[in-house]
Amino acid sequence: MIMGKVVSGKKYEYFEYLTAILISAGMTMFLLGSTEDKGSAGATTFSGVIILVGYMTFDAFTSNWQGELFQVYKMSSIQMMCGVNLFSCLLTSVSLLQQGAFGASFNFMLTHPNFMIDCVILSICSASGQLFIFYTIACFGPVVFIIIMTIRQGLAILLSCMIYSHPITIIGMMGITIVFLAIFLRIYCNHRLKQIKQRRATAEVGKV
Repeated sequence: MIMGKVVSGKKYEYFEYLTAILISAGMTMFLLGSTEDKGSAGATTFSGVIILVGYMTFDAFTSNWQGELFQVYKMSSIQMMCGVNLFSCLLTSVSLLQQGAFGASFNFMLTHPNFMIDCVILSICSASGQLFIFYTIACFGPVVFIIIMTIRQGLAILLSCMIYSHPITIIGMMGITIVFLAIFLRIYCNHRLKQIKQRRATAEVGKV
């Protein structure tokens, strides 16, 4: 949401800030509460914090910038995916050539045909997922997309804990409860806001 204000100058309702804070706090509680052995976990280093902050910053910028491109240039999901993947291939190829690993990677692919098949399958799955991602950003905005991805990660961790019998503390359960309550609160507030706007529009038409 902060990146949305910086990139697009968007204005958010107060309940959107509240739900964003609740979701962030709930996910933090859930992740800390689902750690099996906190004593064996490695200490967080300063470089790790920088990498994490960098990832969050660039990830937030990417979705907001894509949303801005959708609104300004009226791009389709296919056009966005083509542009993003084209430059991804170019940047990856330049990196491989600079490191002298392009030939070795190409030879490895020719030597192991199964690897090529696996890459094709992964590429098809990734392309299908990108279509849904870009469609969500174009129709509902980057904030909704980030919420969906956050919930997906939380459900993946919860499912992992259930399948592999990882313990979840009371704090973790409280965290996941806060996340879902925040989502329902956001849905309810959005619904109420739309009703209020419709009533105002109807009243203005009646006055005219």
